[in-house]
Amino acid sequence: MPASPAEEKMGLIINACRTGNRKAQETLYQHYFSYGLSIALRYGHDREEARDILQEGFYKVFSGLDHYDPALPFKTWLRRVLINAAIDYLRRYKRRPEELSEDLPPASNSHNDGWEHLQYDDVLAAVCQLSPAYRLVFNLYAIEGFRHREIAEKLSISEGTSKSNYAKARLQLQQYLKNKGIDQSNWYER
Repeated sequence: MPASPAEEKMGLIINACRTGNRKAQETLYQHYFSYGLSIALRYGHDREEARDILQEGFYKVFSGLDHYDPALPFKTWLRRVLINAAIDYLRRYKRRPEELSEDLPPASNSHNDGWEHLQYDDVLAAVCQLSPAYRLVFNLYAIEGFRHREIAEKLSISEGTSKSNYAKARLQLQQYLKNKGIDQSNWYER
């Protein structure tokens, strides 16, 4: 199936970026800025930190375009690069070993993950309240869809630590939402 005119244009922009064309890089950056920021906001504690993550991510995009396979969707590759940039950023600046624990919290009777009942801003505010280590595991598992084994490999932690951090993040989110008066009684377990 032939590429659409928009896909062809983006392919030309990406090829120009590979040659170091600053105008093409600016165009690509502007085109994917909102998408990239939406990813970075899930990992950063605030907008400023998210912008730092986004800047590092786009630096990696522009310096790593030779690794992009044009036969695959660019947006998927960009997402992976931005997630890895967020992980690298948090490892470098935010990871606190005492937050990485394999102790599982007690089971909760409230069921969680009914995020579709909330507005995006509510979810983002709640997730931003988590510690960096919990937020990272929560995002990778609940939002990005990674398995605990994959998360453990990416973060150089055990699978049990990944599960524990996710469980603790869920409990903290439940408490945060409860404190905000958001009813969770009709939510389901993932």
